Amino acid sequence: MRPVIGRTHATSGAVAVLAVVPLLRQHGVAVDGWAVPVAAVVGAGSAMLPDLDHPSGTIARSLGPVTTVLATVVGFCLGGHRNGTHSLLGLAMFTGLGVLATNAGGLALGLYLAFLFAIASAAVHVSLVKVPVLHTAACLLVGAALTRGALFDSFSPDVIPWAVGIGTAVHLLGDMATVQGCPLFWPFWRHRFNYAALSTNHFTERFVVGPALTFIAIYLAVAEVGGVEMLGPAWKAAVEVVRSVVPA
Repeated sequence: MRPVIGRTHATSGAVAVLAVVPLLRQHGVAVDGWAVPVAAVVGAGSAMLPDLDHPSGTIARSLGPVTTVLATVVGFCLGGHRNGTHSLLGLAMFTGLGVLATNAGGLALGLYLAFLFAIASAAVHVSLVKVPVLHTAACLLVGAALTRGALFDSFSPDVIPWAVGIGTAVHLLGDMATVQGCPLFWPFWRHRFNYAALSTNHFTERFVVGPALTFIAIYLAVAEVGGVEMLGPAWKAAVEVVRSVVPA
């Protein structure tokens, strides 16, 4: 999977989730304060999940042997690249996993959020630490911080399954704009659906779509937490959360 494509998927996932936040609020899903960055991270990471069927892709290498083995298993079980994970069945499976992790809470939720953060950061080529083992540890720390925010900072994690479903669906919609399309009804019907025949990794995606999505994601994140005046308190709260999970 080419880096530019991954970056577009991840940013579009974050944008889609943040754009739907007002609608989720109207239907009783609590998405305030700490929930906003968590929802954005989950949306970005989930928008990469369908590509976890490619054992040699960027996402498969995001956490070293762990994700390489996982991608190999997923690809083998779901028909290889752009098959089962790019179908409605794959969408249901990924969303269901999000529901299970949310309901489990605690360590399971922390590991799940750490995993989504890791593949999202790999997609946008952000490496917290260049040493793979330390990068994995850093991702686990972020997962722990996100989980603690979910459990102890007046944030209901109920938004997580919604963000997973939206992020995954955005990936499918993006791939359906390409020549290859997506086999939505795999394995019962292997016809590949697409509504356009665009190529990937072209000039417009690199220098127009990608930067625009990044700007929109930042704008929506700031707007949804209450505007620029809320950034100071939000940053202080985030620092306190990180400090609370780091050994003294």
